[in-house]
Amino acid sequence: MRLRLPQPTSAPEVRILLNRDVAMSRGKACAQAVHAALRAFDVPHGRVVVLTGSAEEVAAMPVVIRDAGLTEVPPGTTTAGATVLG
Repeated sequence: MRLRLPQPTSAPEVRILLNRDVAMSRGKACAQAVHAALRAFDVPHGRVVVLTGSAEEVAAMPVVIRDAGLTEVPPGTTTAGATVLG
């Protein structure tokens, strides 16, 4: 698969930098990245829980992320879903 470079856009880029000197599981690193993104946009939140689910479970979430296909997966691949509880 050839790496495709992102197309220029006027939308702001979001960068999250994880501390590589801290040993974290993938799930913990994902949760910390979400905390950083939510705080960057001043979104009030409590716990962030990152789990895995089947494609059907992810597609059933209220918010579904479909990848642009610029790096690792084909365009339109459903990669994540989210909801807010409480």
